Order: sequence, then C-alpha cells, then structure tokens
Amino acid sequence: MAAMRKFDESGLETVDEAGSSCFVQNLWSDLNRAGLKHMRRMAMAIDEIAPSPGSMVYIIAPRLPSHHSELTPVAFSALDVNTHLQIAQLYLTSTFASAVDFLDFARENFPFRISHIRTLGEAPFFNLAAGEGHYEFTHIAEARGTLHTTITDPSREGLYSVLSKLTFAGIFTASANLQSERELVQELVNFLFFHNNHRSLPSLAGRTPLQKLKTFLEYQHLRSFDPFASVTRTW
Repeated sequence: MAAMRKFDESGLETVDEAGSSCFVQNLWSDLNRAGLKHMRRMAMAIDEIAPSPGSMVYIIAPRLPSHHSELTPVAFSALDVNTHLQIAQLYLTSTFASAVDFLDFARENFPFRISHIRTLGEAPFFNLAAGEGHYEFTHIAEARGTLHTTITDPSREGLYSVLSKLTFAGIFTASANLQSERELVQELVNFLFFHNNHRSLPSLAGRTPLQKLKTFLEYQHLRSFDPFASVTRTW
C-alpha cells in the first residue's frame, strides 16, 4: 500500500501507511485548544453578567409550530443565565394572565430565588387592557421581590439570542409533528430533564446546567433537577 503524503514548508513528506498525519493531528489539537479557550471565555462572560443562580433569568413565550390549527400552544420558558437551568410550561393562550401565572410557576420551581427577569417588551408581558402597558407586569414582578426589565431590540442582546435557542421552543421544531397535547407535554417533560441534568453546553465550558449549579456550595446536595418530578418520563 502506498504511503500517504502531506505538504508542509519543506515540501512533500512521507507519513505512516495508515494515513495518520502529524499535521492533521496537530491541527485537530489546535482546534480543540481554540474551542476550549472559546468555551472558557463564554463561561467567564456569562459569570460576569450573572454571577450567581437567579441573578438574571430570561423568560420567553413563543408559539410552537404546528400543522394543527386547533393545537398551537405557547411555550413559556424561563432560563437562568448563570446555570442555564430551565423551566417551561405550556399554555393554550398567549395572554397577560398566562405570563403572570408562569412567573409564579418559575419562582416556585427554581431551587433558587429569582432576583431579575428580562423579557421582550411586548405581549404577553404587555397588558393591552391597562394604560400602563408593560409596567403592570413590572409592578407585579416587583411585588414578588423580582426586578423586571425589558429587551427592546433582541438583535442587540447577543446573550438572549444564544440562550433562547436552548429552550424547548428554540430547538424543538419537531413539535409540529406531534398529534396531541398529551404528546407535546410528554416531550416537554423529557426535554427539560435531559437539558437540566445531562446536556453539556459550550457556554458552560462543557458542563451541564446541574453541574454548574452544584459549583455553588448550597446546591451541592442536589442529585438532579426536575420541575415535573411527579410526571412519568418516557425514556
């Protein structure tokens, strides 16, 4: 079998017959090192923006794609910036009341206190029936001890754009093929358990949300995080 060859500054150079080029190995190592540096930089930037669990949480509420006009639910998701721990709930309507209900759901189910939430400055976080608009949601959040600020231009808040893609609605476009509300809820339950406990994320330097949470002393006792522990998972 003819030996494989590669080019370098000195010209053609023979390498082993298996084709294991030192050039390729070195390139791969360089890429790995560059990737690790990028992940560490991302993780450090996130820790500067949100230094502890609950210090900033994004809440988004997009409609899920569906081929069934009678089933177009809204997937409210709360994603903690520091740990990327995620809570989500499905609603049949995108209303101000749904937004307030989900805020309470997130506050009750995260294992930490939410200090600050950020949402888009539009419905359902904007009460069209009230003259104060989105300030009513702000007042409701503050009455619960949580600061609420709005995002006026998502394209200028890169972290929001990145993290929103990690939510159930952000990646689960396959939901369009689900046949029933029950199937959709089950997929949500399965997704959240996987994301929170087993999903290694580059923006957390390769850790899972639970692993990042357990870097804080008060959460080291947690073995898993499951906001729907009473619901049976199917995997």
